[in-house]
Amino acid sequence: MLDSLVHRLKKSRPVHITAALAVIGAAWLGASPDHGPVAATQVLQCTVSHVHDGDTLRADCPGRKKSARVRIRQIDAPELDQKYGIASRDYLRQICRKGDLVQLNVSSVDQYDRLLADVQCSGTDVGITMVGAGAAWVYDQHVENKALVDAQKQARQARKGLWRDHDAVAPGNFAVNNVNNISDICHDSLVHT
Repeated sequence: MLDSLVHRLKKSRPVHITAALAVIGAAWLGASPDHGPVAATQVLQCTVSHVHDGDTLRADCPGRKKSARVRIRQIDAPELDQKYGIASRDYLRQICRKGDLVQLNVSSVDQYDRLLADVQCSGTDVGITMVGAGAAWVYDQHVENKALVDAQKQARQARKGLWRDHDAVAPGNFAVNNVNNISDICHDSLVHT
């Protein structure tokens, strides 16, 4: 159905294509077959089913077929294969234990079909707690809550968690460095063969 609609739109004028794609995109973001509808700043009361890493968890929510994949807004935790990655995940598992009540203040859905939400587990603000413990960074490009910036400043000054390491690398930079390292390795193996 979507393919035929896009095909028909290609034959119409560019203004119509842009408007129609905007409507399709809004509809897609507003509903997902696995997660059901998501309204802007929708509040969901769920239970924690799994913690994947320091900024992602799954939650069982009433009225949803599958557990919802949730990306905690405004923070960025180390990747699991990065220094402090396992510690960050384990810290989130202490805050949000399997079966705990979790409140999701959902703002949108990301490109990986995860709910983007401010999260509270058993009444605890997860983002502020993770950043304040040095278990995650403030996600600079997406931060709206000044309390997160303050929590990070205090954690950094107190050298908590990942801030003990002078060379702590934010996940975005870690990913770029890994791609560059893989590229260098591939280049070196091609040159030396």
